[in-house]
Amino acid sequence: MAPESDKYTIKAASRCFQILDYAVQRNGPISIQDVCTALSTNSNMAFRLLATLQSSGYMTKDPSTGLYSISLKTLTLSRSALQSLDIRRVTMPYLELLWNRFPRANVNMAVYYNGEILMLDRIDTQSTPRTYFTPGRQIPFHCTALGKVLVSDLSEEELDELIAEKGLSRYTERTITDVEKFKREIKKVRSEGVGRDRNEFIEGDNCTAVPIRGRDDRIVAAISLSALTSNMSVEEIEGSIPHLLDTAAKISYMMGCTTALSF
Repeated sequence: MAPESDKYTIKAASRCFQILDYAVQRNGPISIQDVCTALSTNSNMAFRLLATLQSSGYMTKDPSTGLYSISLKTLTLSRSALQSLDIRRVTMPYLELLWNRFPRANVNMAVYYNGEILMLDRIDTQSTPRTYFTPGRQIPFHCTALGKVLVSDLSEEELDELIAEKGLSRYTERTITDVEKFKREIKKVRSEGVGRDRNEFIEGDNCTAVPIRGRDDRIVAAISLSALTSNMSVEEIEGSIPHLLDTAAKISYMMGCTTALSF
């Protein structure tokens, strides 16, 4: 039986949102035929839906190729969404204090949303070279410290489904691509409350992450310190863990976690 809310759904509007979701997944221009295939619809309907998105300003059309791309107007939506998150307002002062202690590192925050690891905030290192992660960027769940921490809160069934859907793609020679080895890694994260990425996502980059918990003691976000080996050694990154845990405990307490002070 269809959900009660389906009675109030406008199909054409729903399909427009499906096209935007599809364009995001494709991460590039799409054609009318692409939309036909993705939505199982005819070319006339696909054209009309794309034309609607174009006229509303959420997609642009390249006159030379006839391909459609997501427009910059969508940035206003993402900016408003980020500004509306209470966790960002609570977290930023603590992240700035952490960065003041470790200015040669990047201080990061991410959340798990709809099967994706999304970067919410980042304070860049004073050192160069830098690695840039803009707010809203998606990063892999299996080879980043933030990702490992965030998916450690999933049930075994949910974790299996995520692995089956996303896979364990290789980014460097040290990326974990074996399912059983990855599950052992997540078990370690659950036990220690710390996630590590040692050259697994970006060659020469090391990252350590810890969870932020909310009122129900569930993980609502993760924060991390990351740095290229030219800026900070692995030993220095490891040495930052007590400060990371202390920062996460303070943020978790502000988020209503009753066990935060015992972290």
